[in-house]
Amino acid sequence: MADQAADHQAAVYTFGTTPQAARRLALLAQVYGPGSRELLARWAPPTPERALDLGCGPGHTTRLLHTVTAAGRSTGVERSAEFVALARAEPMPGVDYVEADVTHDPLPVEPADIVHARFLLTHLAAPIRSVRVWAQAVRPGGRMVLQEVARLVSREPALGRYYELVAELQLYHDQALDIGLRLAEIGAESGLTVEHHRIRAWHPPVAAMAGLHVLNLRNWRADAFAAAAFDADELDALDDALLDIAQGRPSEPIEQDLAEVVLTRPQGLGSRGSS
Repeated sequence: MADQAADHQAAVYTFGTTPQAARRLALLAQVYGPGSRELLARWAPPTPERALDLGCGPGHTTRLLHTVTAAGRSTGVERSAEFVALARAEPMPGVDYVEADVTHDPLPVEPADIVHARFLLTHLAAPIRSVRVWAQAVRPGGRMVLQEVARLVSREPALGRYYELVAELQLYHDQALDIGLRLAEIGAESGLTVEHHRIRAWHPPVAAMAGLHVLNLRNWRADAFAAAAFDADELDALDDALLDIAQGRPSEPIEQDLAEVVLTRPQGLGSRGSS
């Protein structure tokens, strides 16, 4: 794995930062927001002074984090200038955004009482190294809450084929669609204590997911590997099929396993910038 690589390289975000990609993230926030809200409500430290949201995109997760935790200050960190601009275009009192690569050590933020990332490790070639970087931003007594996909399948031919192609694309970039299967192992390597780990199964709404996927397909098909390795006619047909499902065509269900892990820095174990 790339975690053993000596030289750090910027992660390739195959899902894009276009307006189309931003629309996908808005849909994703609707689908996964309730589950994230429940997880954060259960595991956020009481009355946190600072909250940190990594890979925040256009700010949906940052605003959710701030609302649920009632943190004194919440900061979203995002590499994409386009997404940071969209996040700042929807201001919320107590929330700010920093344009930075979350894989670079150290993070250009103050340590926080809660650090959160949803579906971020799946896009990173060196997940263990990245979580170790993030761990340094957790204050003593603070927590890191991570959420990732562990399994995503469907007997629906169009959906099943889409997941196969995405997995192949991510594998080429040393990434993993099912990184959630390793989430407890990755957390255990962070230097923090694994306080909670769970993989839960659910059936996400098929039409909404197909809508996410078709927007995503229209972004990642421009990736150099995808353009060379995948048949353009097949991708056109897949686009049509996913759009039909998004518009209400009956479909086989989607089976998804979601992994969550909560990591804790014990009191007395200092983070970067702490006393």
